[in-house]
Amino acid sequence: MLAQLLPVSVLSAWGMSAWAPAAGPAEPVKTADEPAVGKFAPGAAAPLPEPPAPGSPGAQDMSKVPAWSRTSGPPQLRPVVGKARVRDFKLRSARVDDTAIEIDGRPNEAAWLAVPLLPELVQFEPRYGHAPTHETRVRVAYGSKGIYVAFDCKDDPEHVRTGVFRKDQLGPSDIVWIELDPNNNDTTGYSFALNASGSQEDSQLFRDDSEEFLWDGVWKGAAKVTDTGWTAEMFIPWSTIRFTARDEYTFGINVGRWINHDGETQLLSPAPQGLPGRISWALDYTGVKDIHPGLNLELRPFFSLRGVPRRGDDSLDRSFPLLPNGGFDLKYGLRGNLTLDLAVNPDFGQAEVDPAVLNLGPFEVYFPERRTFFLESKEIFETRFQLFYSRRIGRIPRAELADQRPRGQEDGEIVALDPLTRIFGALRVTGQVKPGWSLGVLTANTGATFGVERFSDGLERRVTLDPISQYSVLRVRREYDGQTSIGALVTGVVRGGGEPSAFTGGFDYRIRFRERWRHSAQIIGTHNGRREGMGAVADLTRTSKNLTMGAVFETLTPHADFNDLGFMRFNNYIDGKANVGVFNAQPVGNVRRMAATLSSQVASSYQGYLLQKQLHLDLNLTTLKLWGTNLWVGGHLPQYDLFETRGGIPYLVPFHWWIGGTSFTPDNKKVVAVFNWAYGEQNGRPGPDYGLELRLRPVSRLELTLRGDLNLSFGRPRWTTTNDLGEAVFGRAYVTQYIGVLRGTLGILPNLTLQTFNQLYFLSARHTDFFVLQRPDVLVPTDPAPYAGEVDQGLTSFISNSILRWEYRPGSFLFFVYTHRTVLTDFSPRFSYRPIGGFSNLVTPGVANEDILFLKLQHMFGL
Repeated sequence: MLAQLLPVSVLSAWGMSAWAPAAGPAEPVKTADEPAVGKFAPGAAAPLPEPPAPGSPGAQDMSKVPAWSRTSGPPQLRPVVGKARVRDFKLRSARVDDTAIEIDGRPNEAAWLAVPLLPELVQFEPRYGHAPTHETRVRVAYGSKGIYVAFDCKDDPEHVRTGVFRKDQLGPSDIVWIELDPNNNDTTGYSFALNASGSQEDSQLFRDDSEEFLWDGVWKGAAKVTDTGWTAEMFIPWSTIRFTARDEYTFGINVGRWINHDGETQLLSPAPQGLPGRISWALDYTGVKDIHPGLNLELRPFFSLRGVPRRGDDSLDRSFPLLPNGGFDLKYGLRGNLTLDLAVNPDFGQAEVDPAVLNLGPFEVYFPERRTFFLESKEIFETRFQLFYSRRIGRIPRAELADQRPRGQEDGEIVALDPLTRIFGALRVTGQVKPGWSLGVLTANTGATFGVERFSDGLERRVTLDPISQYSVLRVRREYDGQTSIGALVTGVVRGGGEPSAFTGGFDYRIRFRERWRHSAQIIGTHNGRREGMGAVADLTRTSKNLTMGAVFETLTPHADFNDLGFMRFNNYIDGKANVGVFNAQPVGNVRRMAATLSSQVASSYQGYLLQKQLHLDLNLTTLKLWGTNLWVGGHLPQYDLFETRGGIPYLVPFHWWIGGTSFTPDNKKVVAVFNWAYGEQNGRPGPDYGLELRLRPVSRLELTLRGDLNLSFGRPRWTTTNDLGEAVFGRAYVTQYIGVLRGTLGILPNLTLQTFNQLYFLSARHTDFFVLQRPDVLVPTDPAPYAGEVDQGLTSFISNSILRWEYRPGSFLFFVYTHRTVLTDFSPRFSYRPIGGFSNLVTPGVANEDILFLKLQHMFGL
């Protein structure tokens, strides 16, 4: 993705998120595919306040901005004045005949020569405002069918890095892109990127400086390496960039280029240092006439086939091994960018699998959404509190739901379970209903899930585990500019069968004032069918060329609960955070970026327990050649954990300190190495973590990533069970976890790729020296006999997921997926807790093996 390829200073200046080490020790359990660093910006590890601000490492002095982009006054970029920018420079449009240009990557047609060049691009990274080291010539024209873009990128062809990648997953390579604001509202738009091999990436831009890469547009692009560098052409249909029809149009346009071997970013119109914004700094492209946005109708019928040739002996899935499915998705542009999406019997089977994880903590593990229907335009539903977590809709049925059902005189055992939750239909309306007003509506209906319950006398009966349910979200937002808005959001889960329904609601706002200050807040109320609760969050951020400061206040009352359709880990807290960061504005010698961020956090429960007393320092340095290192150190004083005992008395976590770092080689090379390490002690008990990642590109069409992580913990007390007296029983845990991951991408063609994800996971948690928690800070030794060997936990698994993806025409796909799982848990007497012997678990008699084949064909009809 483009956000993963560009240096952190570029991302920060555009308001994008970049990876940063957690402000604290490593979590006891990590998901295997969680990236340790940004894909192309390993130097991005300096934590930045949220939301990210332009004054980040690599932002530079404005004194060398080219004259064409200055106002008539002092040398500065166009200032922000109220709701509108003073735009002294405008781009005059040029019209071409649609039949006069062929999108083949060679902009040599006579029609192109008649189109004037855009102004010279400006170097943004590493030296802001300086002339670019390599010339980039860009032409933009329009026709009756869409907009055309031509790039001529001067460079030594030996230095041009190509690479065939899956759409929306561009790896290190030379890249060009265009950003379009079709309604010229400085708030929403689209980005289209192309690398030197013709691989594509596109995204939605929203709230001026935010980006959603999982949006997919239908467009064409091609690129060719030449004797003078490389060239590229794009064609973007009007129906792809939805806008309101009018007699004459002014679009916002910005273009950019990433030079891989130099680590240089060029932009047509860069945002000023220390000021938020991205799409609002696009230039006006004026005088577009006699075009029509089109009917904007897309029909995507699909057919899928799921086969399970092998299941584990303990599998609860008794369904027929071959399950066909069919349905359709309908997308219709109502007006402007207001879009209706209707899915009838949608197939939300995921082509990509979640990594294996054994959760030793008290909180649910978060997995990202991967289903396209819920990913497109999802930003409209996103707020500071995650009131909408789309994976609640159509989630995989769980046997533990049986524990929540009313029982008779005997509790039976669930021996069979539906393999999936059927979504009968889903409807979504998103976009702007009128200038400045955004709307988001989503509703989905799911069928009941069933299981088979077996009793001690051998009798079985079919039971309902999850009833028919309707999930709904309504979002309204008034946008005054890209950085100022106010909105409201309401969610509801209505269940059949007399089960309790749940509702949440709240309002939020975001404002910018005095140019460099930003403030946002949200207030919510919840009702989970039993209790009501409230929550509030507010932040304040100030940025400049060398300094950033931020503060956040957040609280959830003890009974706040929006987990029915949202995602939350815990409630009952009042939390305050503050941070300050400094960084260089221009490169210093061979140093591209230097940064230091100091952050602190204090939190309390409503009962007065201190939950957080933490201090954390981050340092990072990246050279001009993109070598880098990060270092962090921090700790917390003794603090209470209200949830470790799963509803018992609070536990006082002892003093804990940690130190860690990351070192990385340049990510624009064919071989990249990243080494992570961390070490911490809790009351003298150590917990080291290590990670090594190698990214290899032996040829331009093949990319391999190998990653290994080792996480250890020695003798730290943790909750294991509750005894017959209701007391929390702790044991000293000796935890060993290692994760090995191999990812591969073979780019056969820009529209035909083969990807594979393979994960080996082992975790063992052995316990000794058992205690009973009598007071928050008092652990009293107890007889280990009832617990020794009974509360230990372990998991060994191997997952392999391979996806062949063919986009045989724009917007139409054929997927073929093969997934294999091998799992052995500690419930088996043959489970080996020895780390070296963990591999033998995979071939132990009784291990559960599963193979799944998935085929999906989706064809798009567009008008």
